[in-house]
Amino acid sequence: MRLSILFGLFTCFTTLNLFAQEYPENPEPGACYIRCPIEEVSEVESVVVTPTYWQYKVVPAVYKTVEERILVKEASKRFEYVPAVYKEVYDTILIEEPINKISLVPVQTLDTFEVFTVEPAYAGFERRPLLDGCTSPIPGDCDVLCYVVHEAVTKNIPVKKLVSPPGYNSTLQQGRFRTVKRQVIATPATTREIEIPAEYAIIQKRVLVKDETVDSVKVEPVVREEVFLVNSRNRASNEGFEWRKIECSLLDFNLLPIYYGLNSDVLNSEAKTVINEKLLELMIKRPEIKVEISSHTDSRSSDEFNLDLSQRRAKSVVDYLVSKGIKRSRLVYRGYGESRLVNHCSNGVNCSEAQHAQNRRTEFRVLPH
Repeated sequence: MRLSILFGLFTCFTTLNLFAQEYPENPEPGACYIRCPIEEVSEVESVVVTPTYWQYKVVPAVYKTVEERILVKEASKRFEYVPAVYKEVYDTILIEEPINKISLVPVQTLDTFEVFTVEPAYAGFERRPLLDGCTSPIPGDCDVLCYVVHEAVTKNIPVKKLVSPPGYNSTLQQGRFRTVKRQVIATPATTREIEIPAEYAIIQKRVLVKDETVDSVKVEPVVREEVFLVNSRNRASNEGFEWRKIECSLLDFNLLPIYYGLNSDVLNSEAKTVINEKLLELMIKRPEIKVEISSHTDSRSSDEFNLDLSQRRAKSVVDYLVSKGIKRSRLVYRGYGESRLVNHCSNGVNCSEAQHAQNRRTEFRVLPH
């Protein structure tokens, strides 16, 4: 930026030379100059006579320093949780109940034979063949009858005989058990109350011993003569302007690290202190310079709102400087809204608060007349 300013000044000097205007006399290498109008000074001669009057003098108050112990943090209590304490125990649990186990007793038989009568025994007369040689014509004379006894006819059939009948026995079967480990509370959970003591600080105080008073002093009459001379200058070549050296950095935009409340253009006491130190002192020391105040916003809110807000904030700086005796003609203010962001945080871009803060700035620079 400084190189561009030097190049601009060089171009300006060349143009001035073309129009038969003079360069600064004996310029310093690397130095920057601005053309400033020559203020006309009239020659005034006056006699100021002051009458006798009483001048008052303030006698400062007298203080003494004392120390005082003040409470900076009240006493309180803190409750601390004390967890429960457990112990391990073992339990025997029946997992299968006892039963009466039944066992069967099978039947026992014996293989044997059973004698069955197929034909019962009987006896009777039976005819036999006729006697040989019987010639009797009488029927029955030659018959032979025998009384025959027939025994019964039997048959052996295999059979099973019951030795012992079937049955069952009942036996008590023991149940099944399992040992389980578990935790039981030995000491229940509680809370413990802890006292937090108060905190104190020792501060120093100035105690008034004697209030301010006023002393009066008699001032004798004074006659004073002031002479204001006309500043004689060669206007033929400079046309009422002169070159004045200025710090090159002041021709760039310089940051005024002042901060405003949300959507506010009001200057707080810290902001005024910054303006006093960085700008007011400069303008008082260099009454020939003219300054531009520019203010910027971040990209949040609408373009129209940000433009108006930036203009109001720049104007508030100008108004403050005017209230301190700076001529308004020496001040120019401009609000740029969000049109001159210094980073990528434009509309819709997700940025941190610190990145947005880089764009919320107020700057100043010295302008050539």
